[in-house]
Amino acid sequence: MKKFVAATIVIVVLMLDSCEPAATFDKPQPDNVKSLTAFPESLQGKYLAADQGSVVTITDKLVTRHYDFDFKERKDSLGSSYKLVGDTLIDQESGTKEKVLVKGDTVIQHANWIDTLFNISADNVLKRFKGYYFLNNRYGDNSWEVKKISLKRGVLTVGSISDKDDIEKLKEITETTADTTSTHFTLTRRQFKRFVRQDGFGEEETFTRMTENSRHTQRFSAMLADRIKHQQ
Repeated sequence: MKKFVAATIVIVVLMLDSCEPAATFDKPQPDNVKSLTAFPESLQGKYLAADQGSVVTITDKLVTRHYDFDFKERKDSLGSSYKLVGDTLIDQESGTKEKVLVKGDTVIQHANWIDTLFNISADNVLKRFKGYYFLNNRYGDNSWEVKKISLKRGVLTVGSISDKDDIEKLKEITETTADTTSTHFTLTRRQFKRFVRQDGFGEEETFTRMTENSRHTQRFSAMLADRIKHQQ
């Protein structure tokens, strides 16, 4: 399937990516550490993703991610089931229509949505431990997904638990039988500290802080202005 016509599928995958955590815990982590009621001012702000396709915004209670990017494909690569009429792409099989931007032989499909990642509450517990912040999202009864975030020299790093290496570390730390298929863990505070020190949360994504006059902010604002202009 062509990249362009699969754009909707890609978007859905991105939105549901966090629905299947690699590992869960029976309690918010780390255990026996007081929960925070707000993000500190030093962490609040806007952060641009490395691919410049999204912006993470942290307020006192909330973390959101604004996706704004384009899928591009040549007209002759759309696929036989798609028909381009002016600035409208028609799926002749399903009958769906979507506005697109046409530039020469290139068709551009724009994606724009905001995803709420974390909102401090009984089901979203924030903790600070050893210089890191841990976002605990309730996944089910006695089941929590945990992410690690840190800020250093204007770079925000969001760490998630990877499917393989981190699971093996957790099994070793908790002395879980290696061949068990369970990825649900019970950790003491000391065990969690050990996991962090062993470079747990190995799947990382980085974001650069955006300031009012930074080139990142100016570039992103220009991109949005240009897209709004073409959509009018």
